[in-house]
Amino acid sequence: MKLSLKAVLLALLALRARLRDRLVRKRGIDTLAVVAIFRQEAPFLDEWLEFHRAMGVGHFYLYNNFSLDDFRVVLAPWIERGLVTLRDWPVQTGQLAAYRHCVKHHAMDAQWMAFIDIDEFLFSPAGRNLVDVLRPYRDLPGLFLDSPFFGSAGHAQRPPRPIGASFTKRAPLRKITAKSIANPRWIYAIRNVHIFKYFRGEALNMSRESLENRVPRLDSLRLNHYWSRSLADLTDKIARGDASTPDMRDPQWHFDFERELNAEEDLSIVPVLKRSGMLSDAGRE
Repeated sequence: MKLSLKAVLLALLALRARLRDRLVRKRGIDTLAVVAIFRQEAPFLDEWLEFHRAMGVGHFYLYNNFSLDDFRVVLAPWIERGLVTLRDWPVQTGQLAAYRHCVKHHAMDAQWMAFIDIDEFLFSPAGRNLVDVLRPYRDLPGLFLDSPFFGSAGHAQRPPRPIGASFTKRAPLRKITAKSIANPRWIYAIRNVHIFKYFRGEALNMSRESLENRVPRLDSLRLNHYWSRSLADLTDKIARGDASTPDMRDPQWHFDFERELNAEEDLSIVPVLKRSGMLSDAGRE
């Protein structure tokens, strides 16, 4: 009986999701929003926002998790322009809860939501607008994006150039993770920060392959994960902790892992930075 009641409830929730999705389409909402939680990221926020705005992101839902730096000063112009919704989120290990909050309160405000971090940059290597790339996938409840890890490229301190132009060494593609772009109305459960469950179907990649059967694909959309930035930035990252776990970061493990992230040159983001106006030809030695 319990299973039967659960099945009925899921069917009703799936019907509700379908009706809500139809309403969003009827209203002509064809936008991509980004959802992110952050802690002590003030030096990186403006560049990250500017880049994703240039890629076609329509709005940002940002959750402040115990930051003590000047992030409010950085975000004030973006909030004034109506592009950022900022919420203080003083919740220990609050990342999943922040995602659930955003889906609950803003599911009707965007066709897609990308759930990424401030050290991750989402783009089309061909320079296409992200919404245009996503439009043929509206039949899916979600997409997962292959996300290669980038290391410090040997920089002890962060160079005075865009992140993507400064850190161009990455790990081999066998060391790769994934993050989600989801239709928020179809999300059933968020149990980890990478892949979600849906009322119908499953997330596929840009080749419409399942997570288990995929071959990493980075030509259509990709999510560059600048995991360490400079070695000084990595030290700061270790100190500030993680919004997804209560565990303290292990410095030895982090620096050992970082050494594995500089094996191959990857300049895929550089032409995109130039087209967006964020990097001149003289901006990268």
